[in-house]
Amino acid sequence: MSAATLSASTAVASAVTITHRMMLLADPATIWDLSTRGEAMQMISEKLDAATQGSFDAAMEAGRLALRSATGQLSHDDVAHGLLAIGVAAARPAARRARANARRLGRT
Repeated sequence: MSAATLSASTAVASAVTITHRMMLLADPATIWDLSTRGEAMQMISEKLDAATQGSFDAAMEAGRLALRSATGQLSHDDVAHGLLAIGVAAARPAARRARANARRLGRT
């Protein structure tokens, strides 16, 4: 998935997810329900998991770029592509979670 496609699909999925969660968390009738608290806890744990996985994936991509640089297999264009690959690797876990949440919350 290209960086532009990843960014656009994440933006749409995030808008859907935020809309559903705001309606759930802003309703005074459901604010103390176990399902609402469970959704809030899931939201926090998913963000931490995605951030952790994204940082590991970005570190792996940075290592690949450094290795190619150290072995002399790196052109000027490869630097830009490598930096973009690091960013995409960092964002991919969060994008995956955002799309999954949009599907899950869109069914309710």
